[in-house]
Amino acid sequence: MRLQKNQKGLTFISWLIILAIGGFFVMLGLKLTPIYLENQSVKSVVKSLDNDPMIRKTDTRGIRKIIKKRMKINSIYDFPQDAIKIKKTKSRLNIDITYNREEKIVANVYVLVKFSEKLSVDIVP
Repeated sequence: MRLQKNQKGLTFISWLIILAIGGFFVMLGLKLTPIYLENQSVKSVVKSLDNDPMIRKTDTRGIRKIIKKRMKINSIYDFPQDAIKIKKTKSRLNIDITYNREEKIVANVYVLVKFSEKLSVDIVP
């Protein structure tokens, strides 16, 4: 009975462990938030293409130029250009933007995040 009265709260080591784990998750959130915000911008670019009537009349080079321009407007500057795949047939336009982001966390620990945004539009002649 006497031991329970003397034991109050967590020890110093327990607090350090809790703070270290909490700090790790805060750091992880700070590193991943810009990556997900960039993905939201890419989604808005893809969504805006669906509402653009010019996209149906333009060739693939022009579509790529429109995508690059809209990404620049949304402050996406270092985007891998090989991630944008455009396939246009007589009746359909398919745009596939698939890319990876790698972020260093600590020392040799990295996080890899994969994103894929797709748009398929019917082309009416």
